[in-house]
Amino acid sequence: MKKILVFCDYYLPSVKSGGGMWTVANLAERFGDRYAFSIVTRNYDSPGDTIPYTTVKTGEWNDVFNARVYYAAAEDLTKTTIARLVGEEQPDCVLLNSAFSTPVVKYLMARRDKLVPDIPTILAPCGELSLGALKSKRIKKRAYLAYAKFLGLYVGVIWKASTESEVNEIRNVFGSSLEPMIAPDLTPKSILPEFTAGQKPEKIAGKVKFVFLSRIVPKKNIKYFLELLAEIKEGSVSFDIVGPQEDAAYWADCLAIIEKLPENIKVDIVGSVSYEDGLESLCNNHFFVLPTLNENFGYVFIESLAAGSPLLISDQTVWGEIERTNAGWAMPLENRARWIETINRCLAMGNEEYSAMAKASREYAVNWLADSKLEQATANVLNVALEHNKAK
Repeated sequence: MKKILVFCDYYLPSVKSGGGMWTVANLAERFGDRYAFSIVTRNYDSPGDTIPYTTVKTGEWNDVFNARVYYAAAEDLTKTTIARLVGEEQPDCVLLNSAFSTPVVKYLMARRDKLVPDIPTILAPCGELSLGALKSKRIKKRAYLAYAKFLGLYVGVIWKASTESEVNEIRNVFGSSLEPMIAPDLTPKSILPEFTAGQKPEKIAGKVKFVFLSRIVPKKNIKYFLELLAEIKEGSVSFDIVGPQEDAAYWADCLAIIEKLPENIKVDIVGSVSYEDGLESLCNNHFFVLPTLNENFGYVFIESLAAGSPLLISDQTVWGEIERTNAGWAMPLENRARWIETINRCLAMGNEEYSAMAKASREYAVNWLADSKLEQATANVLNVALEHNKAK
């Protein structure tokens, strides 16, 4: 069986790290019967939770579902350790699930210094090269990219883009001559397979339940939605905020708005939850809200649709066709009037109209998950790398 070694920032049992982790977990789930996966990652949950895991062994290989996982302490993420692990695993190809993460950069440096063999290497930047993402920590990222280009860290990698727009993002940073392969981020084979329409709350005109499920950072833009809610003076609005509070200053700004919201707006601050509890939150609310500044894929969108929760999202995602399928709205952030109009429409909606939207959302997700072309696209990328190795 061919061996694939993956480097990523975070992995299971993380509950706070976001979609990048699920890209790797779903890869191992879908392809674990064809390839032997090994994963090198950090030994803690997320940037906001650096306490080492207690349920796995640090500095050793662990059997986790369909993969062997090495959880490295911060001081263990060195070129020397990377070279040792590559030597132990002797992979047929390497997959880097980030352009910037420390495990990835250390591997690229070991590769440049010839501390590891010449192994076909796939690099998936996971949206990190978008204009919106590059604005965060802009000076640090620009300095690193200049340094990386000078050293040639990324020379010869097989670029994997999730979307056509990400192809352009990669070319904008690393050169127009590149030919990235396109393979959408892998979802699970099924989400909420036992879901029924009866799990959704009744929709009463004049009342609505919104839920936000994501990391609380400026990019996710929850503050924008809170500012909109401040203008809703009539009707009963419930808003569940689910996810880790990673940016303390930004969250403080959000709390200041929450404290001044009208009495008809009720906010429940839930915090971090497990994957299963997150899905339950999506089922228990009417609509999912994420006015993101930019999103490469966003697993939470397909999870929300699978939970029968239509979307209220920005137009800065790949999910624009939800309006055509009656599964929600994708709206420009600069059009605040349309956002407020849509919030009021959700408020006024009765159960018959809502049930139709919830059904359309669920059907959209089921059809998406069943599309064999999504898995085949990733298979094509892996095959190119593995055939390249065979040809050497």
